[in-house]
Amino acid sequence: MKYFGTVKSFDEAKGFGSIKAEEGGEELRFDRNAFSWPEKTLPKEGQRLSYDLNSKDGRNTAVNLQTI
Repeated sequence: MKYFGTVKSFDEAKGFGSIKAEEGGEELRFDRNAFSWPEKTLPKEGQRLSYDLNSKDGRNTAVNLQTI
């Protein structure tokens, strides 16, 4: 199932960020490896994305990020 959200932040130097789900709830973290587009195109604050959920160490993270 695909989910939708907005990029809240992305730290290019550290390679991770957070996304705010449109359905509410906690912010989800993601890392550079979650992108499904070329690495040279970085996510921007406020950008709308689709994603899948992955549970890692008991916490949900956003994976398979795609631009809309």
